[in-house]
Amino acid sequence: MESEIEGTLKDKVTIITGAGSGIGRACAKLLFSQRSKVVLVEFNPDSLKNVMAELEAIGDAENILSLQMNVCRETDMNEMANQTLLRFGRIDNLIASAGILRISGTLKTVVETSLEEWQAVIQTNLTGTFLSNRAVLPVMIAQKQGDIINISSVSGRQGRAFDAPYCASKFGIIGLSESIAEEVAAYGVRVQTILPDSVDTPLWDQNGVKSIKAPVTIPAERVAELILYLLRLPKDAYLLNPVIAPFKGRKKRSKLKDV
Repeated sequence: MESEIEGTLKDKVTIITGAGSGIGRACAKLLFSQRSKVVLVEFNPDSLKNVMAELEAIGDAENILSLQMNVCRETDMNEMANQTLLRFGRIDNLIASAGILRISGTLKTVVETSLEEWQAVIQTNLTGTFLSNRAVLPVMIAQKQGDIINISSVSGRQGRAFDAPYCASKFGIIGLSESIAEEVAAYGVRVQTILPDSVDTPLWDQNGVKSIKAPVTIPAERVAELILYLLRLPKDAYLLNPVIAPFKGRKKRSKLKDV
């Protein structure tokens, strides 16, 4: 049974947006190690080059498609699906991981938030998820199978001061994903959303914000392992918006004496 489970992703075609860093990068490495064919979608060319090199060091480059694209652009996302079909002939999985926290290096209230910043976060996180999902759905529907994993956040369930655009985008991803899931379930396409808590990724320090106390975090690899688990679920089951968070009791227990 174990070997059968381990082989379930062999030769499956998985698109990963935001593949150049954080959760996307961790997913790319883990799924490629499981012999999935991966499509790396990343806006930053240097990040894309680095993760491509990491994968080439552990497997066959013929099973990797590298695409420098912007999830906010409709034409890019449509071309993402087209290029994947041209290369691999099918699309089995999409992991929509591209996202940003904010574009400026200072915390802002809603009153202080510019329209530019609001639109940048919403377009990347929410519109990008919409466009990437929409681009692959016709293929999955025609195949009568497919898995989509959209990355929301615990901030998609509870708002947080000074991060209204981010929270709004992550709330939106949950509603969007649940709507899509209802629409495509009859075609054998499964849409799931995960809600990470604090994860050790460049997201937390990408804008140079120093006024936020560093949270207790889990490595991005833990989130990638949860995503792998979701993709391996039997086709008659799914998890509804699971939260993955650091286990904060571990450090406390380490201080206890053995009995």
